[in-house]
Order: sequence, then C-alpha cells, then structure tokens
Amino acid sequence: MKEFLHSTYCNASLLAAIIFLFMGFFIHRYPPRSTKTWYGYRSELSTKNTAMWHAGNRYAAYISRRIGIILLLTGIACALFFDQQTQVFYYITVGAVIIGVLYMVGFTEWKLAQEFDETGTKK
Repeated sequence: MKEFLHSTYCNASLLAAIIFLFMGFFIHRYPPRSTKTWYGYRSELSTKNTAMWHAGNRYAAYISRRIGIILLLTGIACALFFDQQTQVFYYITVGAVIIGVLYMVGFTEWKLAQEFDETGTKK
C-alpha cells in the first residue's frame, strides 16, 4: 500500500476525476428535486427558485462529467510522464483540480445569469 501511495498513479487529478465523474453522473441520473436534498449544486443564484435550482444542477452535472474526463487524462498523463512525485508533479495535478472546480462554478453561475434575470425569472 505504501508503494502505491508514493507512486505517480496516486495523484490529485485521478482522485478528483473519480469524484467529478461520480458526481456528474449521479446528479444527471438522479437530479435533486428540491434545495432541501442533501446533494446538489448550491449557490446563491441556484437556490433562488426551483427553475434556477434545476438549471444549475443540470449545468453543474454536465460540466462535472467533462472536467472529470479532463482530470482523468491529466492524471494518467502525469503518472506516465513523471518517475516520482515532485513539486512540479504536485503543481500540475493539484492545479488542474483547482482550475476544474473554478471553471465548473464559473460556468454554472454564468449560464444561470444568462438564462435568468435578477429576480429569478427566465429571460
């Protein structure tokens, strides 16, 4: 087990890819019905009303699956390219996860702002 933890195949991008893919497919298959469910994409915009809640979760699930695939490819590429876990290896794998999270939130919020006005009604 110790050898695996110190190998390049144990990296942040691969772990986050599994989480993003699971989250994207789960929310796509079982969308949260209301803001009171224990899972779902929650932000100030997405919780204004039911229509925004459903749209926000739809966008977040879509982007989450795409980011999961990109992180999976990034993690595998880093595992194959690097011989050991170096600082550059950490910067690339953790940086990809941070960029993915920021992109998912930014894209979802942007789509909600494009589709709905300030009061929460569809444009």
